[in-house]
Amino acid sequence: MRIASLIPSGTDIAASLGLADALVGVSHECDHPAAAGLPVLTASTVGAAGHDVDGPDPADIDRQVVDAVTNGRSLYTTEVERLRDLRPDVVLSQDVCDVCAVDGALARASLPDGAELVMLEATNLVGLMDDVRRVGKATGREGVAEQVIAGVRARLQHVSDAVAAAPRPRVVTVEWTDPPFLGGHWVPELVEAAGGEHLLSSPGDPSRRATWDEIAEADPDIIVVMPCGYTLEVAVAETRQLVARPEVASLRAVRDGALWVTAATRLFSRCTPDAVTAGAAVLGGILHPDRLPSPPPTLAVRLAETGP
Repeated sequence: MRIASLIPSGTDIAASLGLADALVGVSHECDHPAAAGLPVLTASTVGAAGHDVDGPDPADIDRQVVDAVTNGRSLYTTEVERLRDLRPDVVLSQDVCDVCAVDGALARASLPDGAELVMLEATNLVGLMDDVRRVGKATGREGVAEQVIAGVRARLQHVSDAVAAAPRPRVVTVEWTDPPFLGGHWVPELVEAAGGEHLLSSPGDPSRRATWDEIAEADPDIIVVMPCGYTLEVAVAETRQLVARPEVASLRAVRDGALWVTAATRLFSRCTPDAVTAGAAVLGGILHPDRLPSPPPTLAVRLAETGP
């Protein structure tokens, strides 16, 4: 079995099924240890963000993305010849977000002869189970897939049971900071599993552009910043700049010190078994520290605790 993954979630799911050694090529964003040293098959056509504090700011990235989409330019490229030379049996891609990773049309156009294309389509937790089964079927790991799914359900249920009788704080999640985008797809489900009431978007809804006035009107008890694809270090640095703005500093949650910044790349930017279970556990610790362990500082920090 030879697997080429054009998306980080594909690499993560393959590894969760015990297929790390079957990977022969990965995307430029794949950060699973199994991806180390493997041929890189994709690249971004816009400035990279999220991994370097000196990189382009969120507003610059948003302008580049809007310009590319408006003018019909793809946000990603695929090394087609390199992909074909690897002779994969299975190629993993996605049909959820054209901004986040190589889209389905590009993947289909790049597919080597004889390879099976498996599209990951999860926009909610049920969809994650379907994705795991789909990859399991394509790779002959159906039994392992069911074990992985059972493990995900058990870990999510553990979080939900721990907070079942607790008051539910009102939460806004922010997947991009400038302009603000609200958390979408599986993120509202994770907030609800962690004992919160997710405001302004519902489970399965795509992330959408919002305004800080809209967020202020919702008056959340807690704001969780989870910029898509960002490391914790870069997310903290940019959120510090964000709260210097009057429209953000005036939010009740910010004034109350209830603004959290998270390692979105590891927790919320992809729908995988490890990410959703870790994300729910971190949210549970943020929302209900009396019932679940507080998140480790490598995964989430309260902005008030990050220093001047």
